[in-house]
Amino acid sequence: MIFNTDFLYLAGLILVSLYFLTGIDDFIWDLLSIFRRPKYNKMKIDLKELESNPPKLLAVAIAAWQESNVLEDVISNFIDSTQYPKSMYRVFLGIYPNDDETLEVAKLLEKKYENVHVIINDTPGPTSKAQNLNYVITQIKEYEKTNSLRFASLSIHDSEDVIHPYELKVTNLLIDKYSALQFPVFPLIQKPNFKNFFRNLTSSTYADEFAENHFTTMVSRCNTGAFVPSAGTGFALSRETIDLFGEEDVLPNDSLTEDYRLSLTLYEMGINMFYVLEKVPRITDDNKLTWEYIATRSIFPSTFKTAVKQKTRWILGITMQSFKFKDIFKTKEMSFVGRYSLYKDWKAKYGNLLNLLGYPVLIYFLVSLFIDLPVIYPKHSLSWNLSLVITIMMIERQLFRAFSVYNVYGLISVFFSCLFPPLLPIRFVWGNIINFTATAKAHIQLITKSNSIWGRLFSKRKVKTLRQTKQQKKQKTFTWSKTDHVFLEKNVLKRYHRKIGDVLLEKGYIDTKTLQNSLKKSLDTNVSLGSLLIEDKISEEQLLDALADVKKIQYAHQNSLKYYNEKNARNFFDQDFLKELLILPIIKIEDGYVFAFCNESPDKAQTIVREKFNMNIKAVFATREFIDDGIEQLFHTDSEDESESLVNKLYTEEKLSYEQVVIFNNYMTEGFDENEIIQKMGILI
Repeated sequence: MIFNTDFLYLAGLILVSLYFLTGIDDFIWDLLSIFRRPKYNKMKIDLKELESNPPKLLAVAIAAWQESNVLEDVISNFIDSTQYPKSMYRVFLGIYPNDDETLEVAKLLEKKYENVHVIINDTPGPTSKAQNLNYVITQIKEYEKTNSLRFASLSIHDSEDVIHPYELKVTNLLIDKYSALQFPVFPLIQKPNFKNFFRNLTSSTYADEFAENHFTTMVSRCNTGAFVPSAGTGFALSRETIDLFGEEDVLPNDSLTEDYRLSLTLYEMGINMFYVLEKVPRITDDNKLTWEYIATRSIFPSTFKTAVKQKTRWILGITMQSFKFKDIFKTKEMSFVGRYSLYKDWKAKYGNLLNLLGYPVLIYFLVSLFIDLPVIYPKHSLSWNLSLVITIMMIERQLFRAFSVYNVYGLISVFFSCLFPPLLPIRFVWGNIINFTATAKAHIQLITKSNSIWGRLFSKRKVKTLRQTKQQKKQKTFTWSKTDHVFLEKNVLKRYHRKIGDVLLEKGYIDTKTLQNSLKKSLDTNVSLGSLLIEDKISEEQLLDALADVKKIQYAHQNSLKYYNEKNARNFFDQDFLKELLILPIIKIEDGYVFAFCNESPDKAQTIVREKFNMNIKAVFATREFIDDGIEQLFHTDSEDESESLVNKLYTEEKLSYEQVVIFNNYMTEGFDENEIIQKMGILI
């Protein structure tokens, strides 16, 4: 009996010691991060700065393999919701030649949207996500050469992402300052309740973990100069960063987690990924103010099997393939916090196994406080004190998780995530079970992949011949182990599209209280929100500027009128006709004109012009004053020869689109030089 008691005490001491040693550093890191968070908050951007510089040409790459069921909805939602000029970004879809269904969908998207381009891989799929993206990058470079342009950045996304409408705007602002950006990734979940709790148990664990990691941990890493890993989606690389790789592959083809390995390579080169945790105000359908993070949203696996499969790949790629323990101490230039952040990632392959074993320890310790059990943790002994410290550490972890979940998902989610029941919440325990299983499988897969005697023992296949041995050596490369995806219904996606009130708040044209009062009055009186706001709250120019963003068209600034004078239009249109409809032709396009419309233009103005003249019409917004003065200028003023204008020359040579001409002219009014605008936009090299 004495032996058994001593054995139990020793076993308990070893277990709590391991738990303490693997967790005390996280505890200290969490406490320190509390005091450093205000420093990060000072780095937040002013939303008013989003349009302070001309929009740069941006590229978005999406690799797809067997994604025909989601690709169309994903791309359509992205283009229809993104608050960035369509002419200033391109979407490149990496498709395999042997994926007929996905290729068919991609071709339809390319036909539907001028800024979507299909890149057909030179290798049948599936290869790896890294290989797919690397090939896309090579084709983007060729596209640049062919079209004499240069993208300022490359954003990487998955084929199931709900991409935030302001991501490209923020990228445009920050990519001049930071070489690499990572936006948060927050899983999409149903609003939790007791009815759907167990049905959504697995997917909810992703929400808890990503909230904790992307609201707290990533901020702490960025704030301290530690290693900030890429999340695999929602990250952007500057064009200069891509150039550092020359003709070499940007992403490692032989990695299961190419994003992590890439960000680690950049960190070793002295380039740390800046973590962008920004949010924008919105008014909900019930007229309440909410703040929404500029984050990528995705639906994550909902079954135990699929979650284990995905996390096995993550753990294997990050903790077992991307670097080894000795690599933490190799790089002389790496700071202490950089080394420590790598250690945190490395120890997960052991911590995930220990976490599950810790529950019996915690339960036994808590019960022993009230019931006389065999002495494993004698009161006030070393093991007892360690158990007490571990309990405090676990409570602290739950508090940190609760704080993160609250900020991302709200108070109801905190209850189901961290308090149902307290100390041992079901979602937390279930998440650890998934992580334990995935980590164990990752260890087994690593052993099985090796050519050692242990690999042959664990492998189901026996190596009998020299030829088979050589074949096994060739099978070291891990293939793309993708997860099947689903996407949101269109009525749900509408929640992510901007309304006029959202844009007015983002631009700072109106305060929350005024907008809420105007919305309420609009509902009560059935008068349009725009009409109410323009009475005495905002100017016509501010309203039309915001409305242009919502409608995905351009707004011609009042002072830019002097740069337009489509003289030939006066031979085609009658002055009284233009005055009656309050429209102004400002740019000639093939088979038609770009017209400026104001808030007072009749709703059917476009239809009237199209039917009367049988022409192609494109629209921009402008003020009533812009149109009145423009009509006067068109019919009664002789201006300088258009050939003297650089922008008109480039447009005539079909090197600029009409939308880019409007953007160009708008920033000319802000004091930018012509060549400076061209260089910033990257539309002519």
